[in-house]
Amino acid sequence: MNATAHADSPVMDIDLARLAGNWRTVRGRYTGNDLGAVVKCNAYGLGLEPVVNTLSAQGCLQYWALGYDEACRVRALAPAAEVFILNGLRGASARDCHIQRLIPVLNDLDEIAQARRAGALTVAVALDTGLGRLGLRPEAVARLAAQDLSPLRVRAWITQPSSFSRPESPDRLNPHDRFLALIAPLPAASRSLAISASVFACPGHHLDMARVGSALYGVDTTPSRTLPLKPVASVHAPVLRVADLPAGAEIGYDQQFRCPAPMRIATLGIGYAHGLPYALMNRGAVYFGPHRAPIVGGISMGLTSVDVSGLPPRLTAPGQWAEVFGEQQRLETLADIAGLPANALLSATAAGCGRRYHALHPEQPLASRLSESLP
Repeated sequence: MNATAHADSPVMDIDLARLAGNWRTVRGRYTGNDLGAVVKCNAYGLGLEPVVNTLSAQGCLQYWALGYDEACRVRALAPAAEVFILNGLRGASARDCHIQRLIPVLNDLDEIAQARRAGALTVAVALDTGLGRLGLRPEAVARLAAQDLSPLRVRAWITQPSSFSRPESPDRLNPHDRFLALIAPLPAASRSLAISASVFACPGHHLDMARVGSALYGVDTTPSRTLPLKPVASVHAPVLRVADLPAGAEIGYDQQFRCPAPMRIATLGIGYAHGLPYALMNRGAVYFGPHRAPIVGGISMGLTSVDVSGLPPRLTAPGQWAEVFGEQQRLETLADIAGLPANALLSATAAGCGRRYHALHPEQPLASRLSESLP
């Protein structure tokens, strides 16, 4: 862990070279026309500006943001790119989208009617093929097919698979077939079904347009297979204190842990306010180099205790750093212990920890600045 990080706060290191490498890996697997990057929620918490700038340098020309304000930030960073708003017109008018050259993803017939009244607006339209969230249900699609859509420029029909871990559904009528059946009576436009897992697992789902998020950030969402991706983010926490506790000593509120024997306990500067899940109480672990240190007691707002008994003192002394997830312990492993999706743990820790970026070009040194402004 680089010594330039603040000694009392956890830090997330973000490797932009790996982000670029993952984009190239996904690009090499995708057989369709347009590959877009999902950068919603501040690029999964990793920082919209560095992520978009890195991907644009790799040739990305399509981005998917969550809301209007976020989409405007992407537009400023990538003037030549297509920028889609997943939340449609809920946060902006059709006129706003037209002025900013943004493409709202329309999710119901009311939004479609609003867009039609605005005139020649470029849009995408979402269809619900089983996820049960946003998008037109089959009965609404049938009504849409009977309407005159000529005032609109439909860039794409899109849907979201109902499983990100098993995109190849075993159902009799899988998402691919349901989607193609729904859009069959609609005017021709690009078809977008594939997400991160689909790009690797389901070449038949690639169609015309894919939107990927998890894969770019190195998050493997498919337990049944290992994807050829590199983790982009790692989190480290500083050791604030080390104490030798006798047998019977209590750690944490309300006797959350009682030492069964004399133990050496390190207190780390990380807690649930930094995104470390409370569910890791007496279950999870951190790493000092290759050495595992179990979490003992609860996760408090800003502190966590770990058992470093028998570990090399030089690695666990105050001022040293413990890996929460990264090279020794994968994000997916820790998230599974906590009972969370990997992206939930990634975005929570990104929001709570300071962020530091590795330089994109290998000849540049590791960036030493730590972002002081958290998202």
